Amino acid sequence: MPARVPASLPVVPLLDPYTAPAKPHEWWRGTLPTVPQTDDWENVIQCVHRVEEGVSVVVLDGCPSGALTLPAPGAPVFGMQVWLEGGAILALDGGKPLNLSGGAALLFNHEQAVGWTTHLFAKQRVRMVDIRFTPDALARAGDTAPIALLRQRFSHDVSVPAHGSLVATLDAPASLLALAGAVSRDAPSAPEARRLWYRAKSLEMLAAFVQLLSVPELPKSLAGLEHRRLHEACLLLRERCTEQWPPGRLARMVGLSEKRLQQLMRETVGRSVHAYLSDVRLARAAELLRGGMSVTQAAGDLGYSSLSHFSKIFKARYGASPRSW
Repeated sequence: MPARVPASLPVVPLLDPYTAPAKPHEWWRGTLPTVPQTDDWENVIQCVHRVEEGVSVVVLDGCPSGALTLPAPGAPVFGMQVWLEGGAILALDGGKPLNLSGGAALLFNHEQAVGWTTHLFAKQRVRMVDIRFTPDALARAGDTAPIALLRQRFSHDVSVPAHGSLVATLDAPASLLALAGAVSRDAPSAPEARRLWYRAKSLEMLAAFVQLLSVPELPKSLAGLEHRRLHEACLLLRERCTEQWPPGRLARMVGLSEKRLQQLMRETVGRSVHAYLSDVRLARAAELLRGGMSVTQAAGDLGYSSLSHFSKIFKARYGASPRSW
């Protein structure tokens, strides 16, 4: 069942401790709020990493025993989130609450300090990747395209343009989910390598969101029906990924021409039918292998007739062989 939006959500004041000048050791204050040190927060926050000055990576992965509220950092910030599992409610001062759930991609830009909170639910596992840039750090990245694209695609019922706050929510394509999954679990152990790895991944995530926002929207007269059929196609690929799905068969199943289905997949998801199915299968294979399944069984269960081919494409995607996974 969808999460119920509370009748009233607490408003985070733009006062101390969120807008007080940061102390020298408080590097996170440019992008992140200060949260209380409780067992629930310790169990949910898997990673808080300083990539470089003004760039942070946070990974949430856990199941709080009680509801948690993440306040605003009290500073201008640009951020990207990919929700891999669970859900939350985003409440922006002056905007309507927004329900987030697994599979959502969230992009936001606040030109000034604003009151906004993210509410996590009790007894519900959440897994999410959050990457944020201060305005200076985003400028150093050398591209203002994300903000320009965001201005074109913001969600009217959530954003508050008068306050300089824009929020866009989109369905995350399989490639973005795979990237976020890697950020959540695959960081190198050596500190020097980890710093460079997070920097590369933060820029890769930025590029992925620019690509996602660059996809042209369908005309309103076509968007509803065709998007529903595209969503149905993606759902079939995810839920029945062990089957063979020639594009023509999938197109007939959802009531689109093969040419139009492939066009919509590339424009909206950024992948062909074949590439999307491959992403889904590899992500599922990674889960099965982490759960202890043998490589041979995982490959067979997911419809790979060649074990060597499976091993080759798995290593190309994840940088490690299935046997070492």
